[in-house]
Amino acid sequence: MHLKTILFTLTLFIFNNLLAQQKVKDFYYVEPETKNLPVFIRGNLESKKILLYVQGGGAENGIDFGRSDYPKWKNTLEKEVAIAYFDQRGLNRSVKKIDTSKINSTQVLKDIILIAKSLKEKYKTDIYLFGHSMGGVDVLNCLATFPKETTFIKSGIVFNAPITSDFSPERYNYYRPLFLKNIAKEFIQQERDTAYWQEALNWMLKTDSIATIEDSKKWNSYVDRAYKPYKRKIGFGMILKTIFSRPYNPIKYLNNKDNKYVADKLWFAEKELWDNGKQTTLWRLLPKINNNILLITGKYDAVAVPEEMEEAHRHIKKSKLVILPNATHESYLDQPNLFNEVITSFLE
Repeated sequence: MHLKTILFTLTLFIFNNLLAQQKVKDFYYVEPETKNLPVFIRGNLESKKILLYVQGGGAENGIDFGRSDYPKWKNTLEKEVAIAYFDQRGLNRSVKKIDTSKINSTQVLKDIILIAKSLKEKYKTDIYLFGHSMGGVDVLNCLATFPKETTFIKSGIVFNAPITSDFSPERYNYYRPLFLKNIAKEFIQQERDTAYWQEALNWMLKTDSIATIEDSKKWNSYVDRAYKPYKRKIGFGMILKTIFSRPYNPIKYLNNKDNKYVADKLWFAEKELWDNGKQTTLWRLLPKINNNILLITGKYDAVAVPEEMEEAHRHIKKSKLVILPNATHESYLDQPNLFNEVITSFLE
């Protein structure tokens, strides 16, 4: 064998071993007997840091988000840390087989803690909760509702998370009207499309609420003009990476009945609490959080408006707030480099 061939083979062997040390790709069930709570881990475990990603929306699948690499973290953020993705209890099974007694908001929070503990025990690393949108709300609720049980959590990273809910009057009567007023004033001051934004400001000052469907649509038409977000196309390859990987069965995955069933059950349960006056607003819980929290939102995020995140920052004792310019609700797509820099800086 030629010397060059030997050196090339040796170099390749060392390189592959270094990659093996730096990266992990693993899958397991937190509840193996019932096949509940599947977890998919990928990234750099040498960092001794795992971000437990909590997906936004109602009963969303986190694993397809990670496997498809929709946020493009595989070759960016996951080179710095490992990220764990999971699917909520009740998903990936037929609706008839879902244990409905455990589909509730409190169980969602307990499951997050259970998964976080399993990751810490399995990999002997620091665990960070990492939630987007309503997943970020779950992170805040989890740390506030179970402060003793979450002392092992290193920190929380919450991005584009609305503090008010679908049923909060203050969302429609205060925070979102204030958001439109502020961005309209900003564009007027910058002399950008002045006539349009003056019209928007006058309408909002006159209306002062977006409680009706008609006013909500009008509000959306105005704020959508502020910034055009980046939309990532879902490619065929991204779909294949998801539906033919564990835990998915392609037919069940595309059918999506379990997802809708669990999401509807959680949504109507929350609505019932609000209707009966038994729901505790997140504002009252935030001061109970003892963990370090990084809050991120986009300047033009019409879902998690900066005005709400600024108020949350004032309520959480140990928090840092970053508002990304030229970003909307998927800030990790609009400004990916800055988003990743903010997170890695916080982790360091």
